[in-house]
Amino acid sequence: MAKINLSRDVFTELSDRILHWEYAPGQRLTEELLCAEFNVSRSPVREALQMLAARNLIDKKPRQGYHVKQLNLTEIHELYDVRSALETHVMECVCRDGMEGSQLLKLEEQWTKFLRDLPGMDRYPVDEDEEFHQTFAQATKNHTLQLMLKNIDDRIRFVRSNDIRTPERMRDTCLEHLEILAAVRHGDTAKAIDLVRRNIETGRASVKSALKDALVRVHEQLG
Repeated sequence: MAKINLSRDVFTELSDRILHWEYAPGQRLTEELLCAEFNVSRSPVREALQMLAARNLIDKKPRQGYHVKQLNLTEIHELYDVRSALETHVMECVCRDGMEGSQLLKLEEQWTKFLRDLPGMDRYPVDEDEEFHQTFAQATKNHTLQLMLKNIDDRIRFVRSNDIRTPERMRDTCLEHLEILAAVRHGDTAKAIDLVRRNIETGRASVKSALKDALVRVHEQLG
């Protein structure tokens, strides 16, 4: 059990670093250096690297070891295409089948408060933006769909962080979310789908600048 926990701890830390772009594309990860950094034996490090490879976060190249696999511009846009298709289906499901009133009310109160707190917010709720979309997915009771969206959200989190950075953008996000909630509450499928697509496309517009900023930041960190 201890070895499993060590592997999971190493995997979680390395996964977070990759997803937050603390490693450059193609950066090599060696067992020796990771063992020294985490003060563990090769076994949990090797297992963690295998889990990262299974999640498509690193590549294993013959005789070259493991290398970080960051997304390029085309791959990010492909994820946005899939996300749009999945969230369209989510809107169809929740408008048709409904969702718990308490969930809708909680989201309405949360995003109304965010809107009211502008422009003096001390932080922009990137995590809550992600949770907003995942709450609808959870309401479908489709666990495979939830997992697919969660994996996409993990990979594009750095885009969200780059996108919602100004009071003006935050205001637009709040209004978009409240409109989506109103459409779902009234069972207006066509409007809910249109709104969620527009919301996703607005975020997609930040992909190029987010990728550029991430590359600049990671290369500055590496010196």
